[in-house]
Amino acid sequence: MPEPERETEAGRTERPALVLVHGAGQGGRMWRRQLGALSDDFHVVAPHLPGFGGTPGPFSLTAAVERVAEIARRLRPVHLCGHSLGAIVVARAAAENPDLVARLIRSGGPEIAPGKTSPRRLRIERRRPGLLVRALSDLPDRAGWIDVLDALQTSDLSRVLPRIAAPTLVLCGKRDRSGLPDARQTAAAIPGAHLSVVPHAGHLLPMTAPHAFNAIARAFLASDHRQTR
Repeated sequence: MPEPERETEAGRTERPALVLVHGAGQGGRMWRRQLGALSDDFHVVAPHLPGFGGTPGPFSLTAAVERVAEIARRLRPVHLCGHSLGAIVVARAAAENPDLVARLIRSGGPEIAPGKTSPRRLRIERRRPGLLVRALSDLPDRAGWIDVLDALQTSDLSRVLPRIAAPTLVLCGKRDRSGLPDARQTAAAIPGAHLSVVPHAGHLLPMTAPHAFNAIARAFLASDHRQTR
């Protein structure tokens, strides 16, 4: 059997590189509305993180950050954009590799430090059966889902965010009530970051409000074209 694709690409390779990092549900395919729409201006790359979409696992934040850094080293410099789980990954990748990242977008980022998610909700999520995991995500089984939950539970960006040097846009849907407070704190913690709150949108902003997401992302990234290539 052929090996699964580790990433999807669109747009000419001489254009500025834009790496889109997915959340905890769908893998790189969550960006299908961005791959087409943004490839006119960018070389868009949407990788699967370790453990997603048939790529070798298990998932860990360290492995995910290295996966993104590996792509950034190949295409340097790059724009990084991450959603939810991916927002954690790109924040760490940008802080650890400032020479590789031109601009950064964090969308629907989860909590900055662990401890706010209710124990009851975590117990429910940990009991999600494998059949439901496969139905709702690009993870292969319940063990993969537990790996992701472990990473989310222990992630702490409180010392990472102030180290980010790249110009940063923090995006959040106004209806993402649990994520909006952390989006505001994130924008305050990253030097010079800008917060954009999108009305009539929730947590899954890139998928449910793709036109707004693409327009805001394009405007933020456009001014940096000459510096990236």
